[in-house]
Amino acid sequence: MSRIISLAIVFLSFLTAARAAVAPKILEKKFPFPSPVQWKVNNVEISLIAVVWGPADAPEMLAKGHEEPSREKPAFFPDRPYALALELEARIPGPPLPSQGLSTTSRLVLVKDVSGNMEVPMELMPSGFLRNPFDIRFKHSTVTRFWDFFPAASARNEFLFQAFDRGTPAGNPNISFRVLRRNNELMIVNAMPGAESSCPEFSKSFSGTVGAHARASWQLTKRNTELSGSEEYDGTGKTLVLVGRIDSFGNFSIQEQYPKHHLTGIFKGRLSRGCQAMTGYFSKPNGSRLLPFEFQAETANR
Repeated sequence: MSRIISLAIVFLSFLTAARAAVAPKILEKKFPFPSPVQWKVNNVEISLIAVVWGPADAPEMLAKGHEEPSREKPAFFPDRPYALALELEARIPGPPLPSQGLSTTSRLVLVKDVSGNMEVPMELMPSGFLRNPFDIRFKHSTVTRFWDFFPAASARNEFLFQAFDRGTPAGNPNISFRVLRRNNELMIVNAMPGAESSCPEFSKSFSGTVGAHARASWQLTKRNTELSGSEEYDGTGKTLVLVGRIDSFGNFSIQEQYPKHHLTGIFKGRLSRGCQAMTGYFSKPNGSRLLPFEFQAETANR
């Protein structure tokens, strides 16, 4: 009897291991700031935040979707049981939105074949996929994050995405990029042309305020997406180090360090289109002591 039980345990262990070996795997790739893919539709700025691949009915994938009222009936695709999901952030610079919010489209499409057939993003819910080109929904904020889903065959490992100015693709796209699945990893390649940088490279002096009373000056240099420089608060006699990054829309995140490599605060904000003003909010490293800041350029590029 004990021998039978032992054999049963061994068999169950083998079966569990075999299932685990063939169990579909969720692949996920998150992109640090600034995003490798950014484009603009009208006045909406869109950035790629993450990419996920996995079985469409996996709990990890379904958790990223949400149920939306619709006249259409959602459905899974037997020939495309997997899904590639793109997490996107959309932002509208300017004043708050109307209380009713706003629904619009990223204009993102998946190029399906060499004939140029395209597929718009879909919603994913427990009952299946649902086409919904109006994938961006602003409700109570001018910034929103959302997931676009594209059903895929299990063997597919390359996806070409494009975004156009208008609903009917014509002419050159705003952005074109590929998502590759290689050796259990996801990667982005050939992202072009993308959003143009709102400011060229520069070396500038800025001065302004942090909070209601503290005055400070910056010496700041921009090289591609990198920001570096120094900061001095009036009356302190100390020179702090500034290290940060900026995206193509002018959004930036700058670390304040004193001494070097010792984080004392974080500036997050936006560089104006004319590259003459930097505004946003300062916080301690743990996010506390939130203070508005505003700096104005004192010198021209050199």
